[in-house]
This record gives sequence, C-alpha cells and structure tokens, in this order.
Amino acid sequence: MSLHKHRLPRVALVGRTNVGKSTLWNRFTESTTALVSDDLHTTRDRNYAPVVWRGRMFEIVDTGGMDTESDAIGTQIREQAEHAIKEADLVLFIVDTKAGVLPQDVQLARRTKALHKHVWLLANKSDNPTLCATARQPEMYQLNLGEPYCVSATTGLGIGDLLDEIYIDLDRRGLPPPSAEETQSLRLAIVGKPNVGKSSLMNAILGEPRVIVSPTAHTTREPQHTEFTYKDHRITLVDTAGMRRTSRIDSDLEEAGVNRNQRAIRDADIALLVFDASEDPTVQDKHLAGFMQEEAKGLILVANKWDLVESKTHKTSYEFEARIRSSFPFLAWAPIIFTSSVTKQRTTQLLDLALEIQTERDRHIDYNALNRLLKACIKTMRPLASYGPKSPRIYDVAQVGHAPPTFLITVHGEKDNVHPSWLKFFEKRLRQKFGFTGTTTVVKVRHIPVAKSSHKRNIQGPGMTAVAGSADEKKRRVNQTRRRQKT
Repeated sequence: MSLHKHRLPRVALVGRTNVGKSTLWNRFTESTTALVSDDLHTTRDRNYAPVVWRGRMFEIVDTGGMDTESDAIGTQIREQAEHAIKEADLVLFIVDTKAGVLPQDVQLARRTKALHKHVWLLANKSDNPTLCATARQPEMYQLNLGEPYCVSATTGLGIGDLLDEIYIDLDRRGLPPPSAEETQSLRLAIVGKPNVGKSSLMNAILGEPRVIVSPTAHTTREPQHTEFTYKDHRITLVDTAGMRRTSRIDSDLEEAGVNRNQRAIRDADIALLVFDASEDPTVQDKHLAGFMQEEAKGLILVANKWDLVESKTHKTSYEFEARIRSSFPFLAWAPIIFTSSVTKQRTTQLLDLALEIQTERDRHIDYNALNRLLKACIKTMRPLASYGPKSPRIYDVAQVGHAPPTFLITVHGEKDNVHPSWLKFFEKRLRQKFGFTGTTTVVKVRHIPVAKSSHKRNIQGPGMTAVAGSADEKKRRVNQTRRRQKT
C-alpha cells in the first residue's frame, strides 16, 4: 500500500500532567478542539493540527502527561508521548510556572533529552511580568534545557514571539514550512458508537499504533487527526470518540468530547460509519446514520470485526447488507465494505473508495444533460403540488454547487410548490443516470413570478418548451390561435 506520512515540520508539546499542554495547543491552532479539564490524563492520544504563521505552516502535536500510572492505559499514554517526541523536529517541554519545578519535571526532562536533541523549555502560566521573572529562577535551570520561554496559554502572552522563534529555527535547519495554500487534504472521519473498533481500524489503515486501543469504553475522548499521503493524495484521517445516546452521557468531559466529534464530522468531507459486524444494527447506529445524512457528507458504511463472524458463507455478506439496508433505507446510495482491523482486510479499499467518492462529490453535470433528464421525469410522472390540484410549471434545473452536488429546480409561480415525493423521484432518477455513489445530493426549488414568465420563454434553452409543456400551456396556445382567427 503506497501510504506514507505527509511531512509537515512537526513540533511536539510534552510534559507532566496539567501543565497546560492542551490549552497551549488550542492557542497555537486558534481553536478549542483539544479537551481541557482539571481531571488527570484528559488527553491520552497524540493530537495533530496545522499551525499557520507568516503565511507558512507546520504541525503541532498535543500529548498526554508523561507522569502516568503503570496500568494498561497509562503505559500507552506514555508510549504515545514518547512516539511524538521521536518523530518531532522540535520538542517544547512545558512546566507550570505557578507550581514551580517538581521532581517529576526533572525526571521527565531527562527522559525527553535522551529521546531528542532539539528541546526547548516553556514556562507556561506566566500570566504577568512577576511570574515571568519567577520562571527565570535558578530552579528552572536544573532541568538542563536552557533559557525558558515565558508564555501564557490563557492570555496569549509570549505566543507570537515563540512562533517567530519556531519559524526561524525550522528554516535555519532546512525545514521550511510549506505555504498554507499547499495544505488542502481530503478529510475522512471515522464515526460510530463505543467499542465498534474505530481506533483499531485507524491503526490498521495507518499501519502503526497511532491511537490507544482498549476494551474500556471511551478510551478515545476527543478527535485524533493524522495526515498522510496515499497514491499522491493528501488525506487527513480523524478518529472520533464513541458516541452514545444523549440520555446516557454521564459526565461533562464526555459531553465535551461528543461536541468536538460533531464538529469534526461537520469539517470532514467523507465519514466512515463503523458498525460491529458480529451484531445487528442498534438504535444508536440508526441515530448516527441519520446525523450523517443531515450533514450531507460523503459516506461509507463499514462493517468492522468481520473476522469475528463465524460460519461465513458466500451469502453471509449479502444477508448482513440486507439487514443494514432495511435498517437505513435512506442510505441506499452509501456503499458497504466489510473490514477487519485485526487482519487489515479491505482497509486499503476504504481509501480507494473514499477517493472515488470525493470525485463524485466534485462532479459537474452539464445543463443540457440535466434538462433532458428533467423532461423525461416530467413525462414519466407529472409533478404534483404540495397542496391543491394545480400542477406546478417547472421551468428548468441546473447544478449550482458541489461537495455535495446541489441542484436547483426553477418553478413558475411564487406559490406553486413541488411535492416532496416528486423531488425524491427526480433525485432517484438523477442517481440512476449520473451515479453520485457515496455522496448525498441536494435538490432545491426556487420560484419566479408568473409575470416574468413571458420574458423568460424568449430566452429559454433548446427543448425547454417541452419541459414547461403542461396542460395550462397547451390551453393558452389554443386560445391564442382562436383569437388570431377571429381577427
């Protein structure tokens, strides 16, 4: 699989718990994406995001506190932080100015220096000049990391100067950040309820333990972004936390994580909606599927844990797909792929299919081809109004947007609306004719006053008379002919 990490210059934030790493990460990225909490080890996985400065870009990496317990999750948090240190071009070691240098800081600074030679010391929470002076007390120098940079993630003090220094250092070392215009990538969000294998699937796609995997629900607390290149296409893969029903959310931290998940989905181009193939779809699966449709994103239905399905035959996948289709009839346009995070079965096909879907989302259909289809639809099924016996007079249709493909039907008459059932019929024919696999399509209606219709008919395109040819139009022509004969 031709997959490799996209190499933006990378800067990692490390240190012990609750020194303000995530708050700094939010300050650098000008966002509130990273969860910030007084709870220990709120951040667990590595969290990546681009930083734009002076029109150029580098990548900032947030990590969990390195002073973790020795249990299963604590060990993985520490391993994630150490991995971030090793792959970074520059490491920012953060201490809490208000708390001072603790024994854990000294121990972790020594470990960080052993893993990387380019380490800068940040004295965070230096909210005023007095605290900044405190940050330069002799105790800071026992960390053996040189002169500290005084910054405040809360107030923004010193952040601009620090970014200038980072920019200069990366350039001096031959790592010039690419321009912001060069950074567009396809964003794929992995979505699903807890414990369907989202994090395992992300690791399988990337071929490394990018995120922590545990049978404990909500191990992933916030969206995790990883950028890489696949077949010369830049892709950002986003692992989201498991999303339960609102009534079952029992902590502010989980609620904040769900809000960030929803934001990550809205920012994505395509969502991978993951199910557990060893069980039938649940109510929460249906809720998430509805949310995907509302957001008008590209969508792939992923039946994960296919290796756990016993006694498979050549009919098993068709039977499972039939259950999925019956549960989500409104997602008939979304393709289904059966995967296994353990065996990495069909993980490459997910990326290939995502690239195809993005092409579909950007397709543009010619105006004349659309209106030939419109005429055929009107001939097959006469448009009905939302209310009343009158049939609306449809003038034309045109594509007015992409990602998702958006189409605008023009109707003569300010109050003559088109019945939703006919619009669904037209959308179905639209898909049959032009495809649009894996992406929502949006069909809108606009109205123009009847008084303008005579002018519009003078400039109508070829064949548009047939499109507008309703019973009322024929009757009008007959009356015109009779008047001419009388005169």
